[in-house]
Amino acid sequence: MIGGSLAFTNFYTGTVNWDKAKEIGLSLLMSPLFGFGVAVLLMFLLKRFVKSEKLFHVPQGDNDKPSLVVRLLLITTCTLVSFFHGSNDGQKGVGLLMLILIAFLPAKFAIDKTYPNDKISTDLNTTKQIIQSLKVANPGNKDILLFDDQTTKAEADVSFATSDKGTFKFRKDIHAVNKGIKSIVANKEIKISNEDKATLTSISGNILKITDFAPIWAIITISLSLGLGTMIGWKRIVVTIGEKIGKTYLSYAQGATAEIVAAGTIGLSSGLGLPVSTTHVLSSGVAGAMIASGGSKNINGGTIKNIALAWILTLPVCISVAYVLFLLFHLFV
Repeated sequence: MIGGSLAFTNFYTGTVNWDKAKEIGLSLLMSPLFGFGVAVLLMFLLKRFVKSEKLFHVPQGDNDKPSLVVRLLLITTCTLVSFFHGSNDGQKGVGLLMLILIAFLPAKFAIDKTYPNDKISTDLNTTKQIIQSLKVANPGNKDILLFDDQTTKAEADVSFATSDKGTFKFRKDIHAVNKGIKSIVANKEIKISNEDKATLTSISGNILKITDFAPIWAIITISLSLGLGTMIGWKRIVVTIGEKIGKTYLSYAQGATAEIVAAGTIGLSSGLGLPVSTTHVLSSGVAGAMIASGGSKNINGGTIKNIALAWILTLPVCISVAYVLFLLFHLFV
């Protein structure tokens, strides 16, 4: 029984892509620190080079409204945060939805059935031709031989691309070929021409479209869910970020700075395919703007401590709970 449990644990430990997990973990940890630093710098620059009293005004009560220019600035920065928040969290939501669909309906969603079979065959055939030249230039290279086997399997399974049988197997074939391409292109010990490198890189981008896809209805569903969720549950987070991080209300400049930094950080992370927490990045931006204006005495230490604690504990708690639940489902379902 103990041996079986160890085998079970080792098997599932081995399925984790630890390099990618490390990359995601660093992204989640470093993005708030990056946002904090950039917000401090941007606020210092604004104070030094912009002399508008209206921009640095701290609103007092509901009747103290910003000028039209400041209002347009705040609307623009808020819109940018909303857009990039949706782009990042939207990717997470669509990814999770597709993961569920692939798990329960692999025949329909494991690969994009609309991708032309002849295009797949052409790309795989071109890859095989390059592999033959690589074999000649690099005789006996194990990485090339493995890549050859992976591509041969994918060629043999192309018929599964439009059928309801073996689609998940073909998905694994495509991922193996893509991984092989990246390995060959990145291996400096392998003799390969720049032209073949460019061709393989182009093929990698093409074949990834077979597996990295989402139907438009899935994207719309997640978009509506994000919008509705924000409309319903916005208040507690907004109050915490806007009123409890600092000991005074935000000036318009501080608010715009935090939003610009958050939008930029989230947008950059989305472009790199890295998940970040909008709340943590925006909170850090607000904290940085407040410190740049009044030093550490301008920060509410209790709120910062609670945010930091949630920031640190979220990942290990979620991992532990998910692991325990998976073991329970595996035993009883």
